[in-house]
Amino acid sequence: MLDTAHLVLHGLTLKQLAAAEQLADIIDLDTAVIAAELEQAAAAGSVLSARGSAMITPAGRAALDAVYPAAFADRRADDALVRTLADFEQGINKRMLTLMTSWQTVTVDGVQQPNDHADADYDGKVIDKLARLHDQVESVLAPFADADPLTKRFLSRLGAALAKVDQGEHDYVSSVRIDSYHTVWYQMHEHLLRVMGAERDE
Repeated sequence: MLDTAHLVLHGLTLKQLAAAEQLADIIDLDTAVIAAELEQAAAAGSVLSARGSAMITPAGRAALDAVYPAAFADRRADDALVRTLADFEQGINKRMLTLMTSWQTVTVDGVQQPNDHADADYDGKVIDKLARLHDQVESVLAPFADADPLTKRFLSRLGAALAKVDQGEHDYVSSVRIDSYHTVWYQMHEHLLRVMGAERDE
């Protein structure tokens, strides 16, 4: 497991640029605790802070990479988790990428172009596929959710984003400005790779 200081740095690797409040949503720590850790990390050169947000520095990333093997040794040695990540990478994650392409683009007369979301029936079919995929990712990643509190939290955040989509807030499918389904998925994927010491396969 990561200690609090390294958990905050880990959160920054998933969000890239974040305020303490945003990190609290990801790593489930008190905002005041995160703010204090960010201040100490900035003093140590592990973080750059400006206008209320922070990002990890190369030195901070190197320090974090150095502690990952010991912090996650038990999970990396778990054959069931290794297989689960491989199944996720080769199966459901590739389907997610295809689904997001379907959401963001349409094919007209054989030419792919940006989706203006004027066709509600088309968008509705993509959203139906997203709901089915969500049911499957919860099942596929159940071993990680059992072993890793952050994975369980990510699955909950995905469910919250999907609920927003179901309520008609379709920006929650893929907008980068909010915690959309795609945004949270990307963070979760990066977390799984870092936990297991794997490379992104895309």
